Parts: sequence; structure tokens; C-alpha cells
Amino acid sequence: MKYLRNKFIDLNTKINFIKNNNYLNVNTYSDVIFLRDKVKNDLNLNRGIVVNMATGLCAKITKETVNKIIFPKYKFNFFSRKYIDNLNAALFLKELFSVAVYIDTLKSMKENSINEKGYHHFVAPLKMRGFCYKAYITVKQKQNSNILYVVSVVLFKFNYSLDFINVKNLIDNTSIWNYDLSDYNYYSYADFVAENLEYDYVWLV
Repeated sequence: MKYLRNKFIDLNTKINFIKNNNYLNVNTYSDVIFLRDKVKNDLNLNRGIVVNMATGLCAKITKETVNKIIFPKYKFNFFSRKYIDNLNAALFLKELFSVAVYIDTLKSMKENSINEKGYHHFVAPLKMRGFCYKAYITVKQKQNSNILYVVSVVLFKFNYSLDFINVKNLIDNTSIWNYDLSDYNYYSYADFVAENLEYDYVWLV
């Protein structure tokens, strides 16, 4: 179910990488606490409305956003590379969502959820630690608000070292976990949801 459109970009649009030149490594539990506190403080300073330039979608960075990023699961490894990468990416959440490209909308993971309408999935380019990443960003739409938070950051490779990437290459070979299917949805540039595609949609504000 596709609710949004990439109204203001096309497959050839070039997007500059968001750069994290101050990646915070973690070696001790004190380092984890320091990084989490920095993420919490930075996101709290940026709480409020953020606009995605590709779709015009307005989303919010809220207290729920912060808690979801710092404590993504009930139990998890504080020292895992994925968790540390996600925290470092979250320091640039506002910038990442601003340039992100819309991929798809999936229904709520919770059955019979009254408050949740669905999840809008985006991808943005990120450089840190000398690597290129795809930052997958999810906007959870509730009845009365859109709440923004990072779901994951996935490493991907390029054969060049430019500071920008076109939309076609960014969205090609992306994937989103589909809870209904207990498997991934895979996307290519052919799945690009653009202004010139015709289908029924609901514009969210």
C-alpha cells in the first residue's frame, strides 16, 4: 500500500551524502553511556517537525523517537556494531530524513492496532567510518501524528568515491522486513514511487 509519492525528485536526482566525520567508537560501557547521552541530547534539541524534501511529508522527532533509538529492543547487545552504528547515524537523523527517498508503506505490525495506521519507509545516503551506508528510516503514522525514528543502518559498497549518489542507485537493491510475510520485501529502481505514477493515494500532513 503506497500512500506517498516522491513528488520533487526523479531517478536521476543527485543526493549528497550526509557525513558523520566524528564517529564515536565504543570500547567500554562508559563509552556506551556517553554516546547514548549525546544521541538523547542532540535529538532533544532537534525535537519537532522535520520535512522530507522528496515527498513533502512532515514528521516529528519526539520523546518516543529518542527512546526507540536508544532502547530498540527489550534485550540487545550494547556493544554490537549495528547498535553503535545506529546511534551514530541517529546523531544526523534530521539531516538524513530531510534528504531521504521514499520506498514503500507497510501496515502496522500490531494486529487490531487502533492508534497505528502504518509505517512509511525511507532510505538516505550516509558516510561514516570511511564506509558508505544506507540509512533506513521509518515514519510511524499514528491517528494524530507522524513519529520519526531510525530502524537500521545497512552497509553498502560503491566502486567510486563521490560525495553524491543518484536516486536510482540509492534505492536499487534495498530491502524492508515484512512482518506479515516473515521475510524481506526487495526493491529496485523499477519500484520507485514517483509523481508520474498513477495510483490511488492518501496525502498525509
